[in-house]
Amino acid sequence: MANMDYPGACPNCSGIDGCTSDANKKDAVVRYCKGLEMELNAWKAQLYDIISAADDIKGGDQDALAHTLTMIKSNVKELEAIKDQMLDACPSTVTQEKIIGSKLEELRSNYSKALEVLPAGWFGG
Repeated sequence: MANMDYPGACPNCSGIDGCTSDANKKDAVVRYCKGLEMELNAWKAQLYDIISAADDIKGGDQDALAHTLTMIKSNVKELEAIKDQMLDACPSTVTQEKIIGSKLEELRSNYSKALEVLPAGWFGG
């Protein structure tokens, strides 16, 4: 399970802002993006678990879960796009940090909503 208290790949990004050369800055961005990618991989694993469990749900619960799953998938895709953009553009600061933080918060919120719909004991633990 992903660390739901994890603030993101780099809480203050001073490793990027304080870099003295473009090569150091690029390395810092790559490290930041690698941390974000690891976080996304953990969320994808959780999403897979929820989708697998959701296949067996019937009726209104499945409808309630469908929107939440769509939101989780959307958040993951948006975060992946930001990560790819950062690797391509190599920003001098991580202005996307607030966006990344809000998207991770949305993931946590939607994941919690999904768990409210799924019966206890279906997966994990």
